[in-house]
Amino acid sequence: MRNYTGYIDNLLENEIFCFGSNTQGRHGKGTALIALSKFGARYGQPSGIQGRSYGIITTDITKKNRPSVTKEIVISEIKSLYEFALKNPNLDFLVAYTGKNSKNLSGFTNSEFAEMFSQPNIPQNIIFEKEFSTLLNFDKNREVDI
Repeated sequence: MRNYTGYIDNLLENEIFCFGSNTQGRHGKGTALIALSKFGARYGQPSGIQGRSYGIITTDITKKNRPSVTKEIVISEIKSLYEFALKNPNLDFLVAYTGKNSKNLSGFTNSEFAEMFSQPNIPQNIIFEKEFSTLLNFDKNREVDI
């Protein structure tokens, strides 16, 4: 599995910045704001490819409690990312979660995100931050249990 270190400030020509988004596509904080200001995310578009970025729905800002979406929703979004990555093998998808902070704006912990990203057959062009990649743990013969 390939990985990167540090925060993503710029991208190579073939790289896509993958970030956590909300159901409304209001990219106002965290990695979503970085995606909007640097990598072509589109305000009002919650998920999928957006310029040089790819949004994954991880929260619903109309709800006060966090997490505000289910793990099943996030896993479905991750599977869509993986399918898109398989169809675009010439691109590298840098997942913007680190192993450094214990909580994210979504309310899920890094360990919970790692569990959700730990799907069988992660495409070779999905690239995780080095510390986050150490949290990935899965059995290739099963889906993630929730």
